[in-house]
Amino acid sequence: MQNGNVTEELDALIVGSGFGGIWLLYHLRKLGFKAKIYEAGQDLGGIWYWNCYPGARVDSDVPLYEYSLEEIWREWTWTERFPSWEELREYFKFVDKKLDISKDCHFNTRVTAAEFDKEKDQWIIATEDGLVTRAKYFLPCTGFAAKRYVPPFKGLETFEGECHHTAVWPQNGIELRDKKIGVIGTGASGVQVIQEVGPIAKNLVSLRSLVGQLGSLADTFPVDRISTYPKPSLADGTAEVGQTETT
Repeated sequence: MQNGNVTEELDALIVGSGFGGIWLLYHLRKLGFKAKIYEAGQDLGGIWYWNCYPGARVDSDVPLYEYSLEEIWREWTWTERFPSWEELREYFKFVDKKLDISKDCHFNTRVTAAEFDKEKDQWIIATEDGLVTRAKYFLPCTGFAAKRYVPPFKGLETFEGECHHTAVWPQNGIELRDKKIGVIGTGASGVQVIQEVGPIAKNLVSLRSLVGQLGSLADTFPVDRISTYPKPSLADGTAEVGQTETT
């Protein structure tokens, strides 16, 4: 890789344009570093670019799930205590408008390799589309659970129906009304999909290895704890205990 044509030399190369990557870029620029972000997705947001399955929303209430920069929070008001992926995307657009992040981002750019050149005290980073970049600092902000996992189910390769993973949900969505649907797993993503799709599906079956218990997100703390934010109704982000099969 060291013999490749170097496309660009930077002080710092950040991988990922989620909360962490944007925060790093903002502060590195203030310190005078020449820094850029390489992002595999088509827009800002990190996991909130990829998370667009039915019911996807945060599991940490606002104002914890936002930037602490006054120039951001003072002019932004959330409509829900646990914002949906749609609102998170709008939030990142607002952050971009205020901080001008996109000008230093390469979108649709997936990093595939990195090695350290001891002689020049630099990282050499390669991308899927052939870019080779040198940087003193290599800063992956890919999240702690960025690696997708597909269980090795027998017969998956010959399954003739539609099969979708919440981590790579089609950006344009899927028509699920009046469909027969099976949801595997009852973690956060599974529960969110079930509560959104259940009412419109012809038949929905939830497959899980362990029995869990669900409660209302609105019960996590009194609604008047944060007086500066709208008080959501119990219908906003509520997960009810109920049957695992909907017909």
